[in-house]
Amino acid sequence: MNTQTWYTFRFARWLFRLAWNRHVALSLITLSSLLVVYYQWENRRSARELKAARERLLARIGTENWLDLAAPRVPDEQNFFALPVVEQWMHRDGKRIRYVIPKGVFLPEGFVKPEILENETEGTSRVDFASWAKNRDWNGESPAAALNRELGDGNGLLPKLTAGLSRPFSAWKPHQRDEFIAAGANPYDVTQPHISNVNQHMLDLGLHLRVAAAAGDLEKTRNTALILLRLFPESATSHHGLVGSLVSTAAHGIAFEALQDALGQPAWTVESLRAIQLQLAKINDLEVIERAMSMETLTGYGVGLFIRESCRKDGLAVEMLHFGNENDSWLARLGNQATRLGYIYGPTGWHDASTAFYVECYLDTLGPAGETEWMSAPERQEAIKSRYKAEYVHNDWLRDWNMRRKIGLMSIPRVGNLFPAAAETLFHRRCLIIACELEKHRLRHGAYPATLPVLSGFDTQDPAAPSKQPGYKLEATGYVLTSAQGWQWRMKRTL
Repeated sequence: MNTQTWYTFRFARWLFRLAWNRHVALSLITLSSLLVVYYQWENRRSARELKAARERLLARIGTENWLDLAAPRVPDEQNFFALPVVEQWMHRDGKRIRYVIPKGVFLPEGFVKPEILENETEGTSRVDFASWAKNRDWNGESPAAALNRELGDGNGLLPKLTAGLSRPFSAWKPHQRDEFIAAGANPYDVTQPHISNVNQHMLDLGLHLRVAAAAGDLEKTRNTALILLRLFPESATSHHGLVGSLVSTAAHGIAFEALQDALGQPAWTVESLRAIQLQLAKINDLEVIERAMSMETLTGYGVGLFIRESCRKDGLAVEMLHFGNENDSWLARLGNQATRLGYIYGPTGWHDASTAFYVECYLDTLGPAGETEWMSAPERQEAIKSRYKAEYVHNDWLRDWNMRRKIGLMSIPRVGNLFPAAAETLFHRRCLIIACELEKHRLRHGAYPATLPVLSGFDTQDPAAPSKQPGYKLEATGYVLTSAQGWQWRMKRTL
């Protein structure tokens, strides 16, 4: 061994002895022991949190299996949404399902829409026929009749949709239950159909209904009203997911405004009014939100368990979570990578605690069972926000690095206003059922009754006062229905 090699060896041995001694060894052993203790402590306390959340979930929802809440299968021959005219809009891109409906598909090419005049004070709306027909010579034809003629049959789509009105169900495809079964334990494999521009298509169909009713076209009025209520609103309620409930509330709201206007026109028979009542009575909007929030709770619970098991095996599930993006700074990207590694190699308890937090927040949003519990939903939502602030003390940095909450926080619900919105939609639904009954009375007797009749076979109670019907007051051109919540629904007939 030459001198240089000998000194190098001596120097290396000195460095090793400096770095590795009894103190360093003891420190490493102590650190390892503390890590083991922390892992055990974290896993045990988080397991208790998850157990408590699961017990609460079972007590409120009655199951932990999302298939128990999934919508039943609907055979194509019984499904309004399986009509050939609807299925031609469905496109598959791998597992992605999109319903691509051409813009303005229900309107003639180059059609000039009339304005819909809103009376916010009265809560009514109507077509501005006068402005639309201004400076046009219709040779004695009324503006409503002329507009109805120009709208026609919706480019041939309305007759095709009318042919399916005898089908008893309307459900999005692919069916939710089939997708859950195919996904098994992997929530990421569940296909959720996407339908774009629903509101605009609803407004276009609503225009057909308003105009047909004003023109006195009895057959088109009845058929279009049923299509308007069934195509998007009913199919959305059948999906039992949060997206479906959002679509349902929005689409029903648009349909109800158009139907409210149409019911004030001389375009109805006792039989067509009965058909509208039966369709309206099929759905309870508060039950739609209840099922949707229950399903979101169960699927989120299942997602949490799946991510935990995946991280114990291969970590693929956590790679599907979006902790930041490529445009973040290098420091943020480094932190994102550390987060992924933490969930793969960190305590199992981090996953359990996050899942428990998610379940607790959703159950708090769902609230207890009861006909009027929707009224306290905004307060429950505020309580969730207060819990968030109490845990994180407005410290974004602490929130971002709280591994016991991070995944749960990504989906923390902010939907407290959905319950009052659904209740108001239900109030309008029941007002429309009552309005159909009052219109039948007017057709038979020439005037509205002095008091509300008792409707056999239909639930017309005020959602804010389940033991009572809405208040009823006759007016010069119709009547007004009122809720204990302060909502009003007005009928103004076209004289």
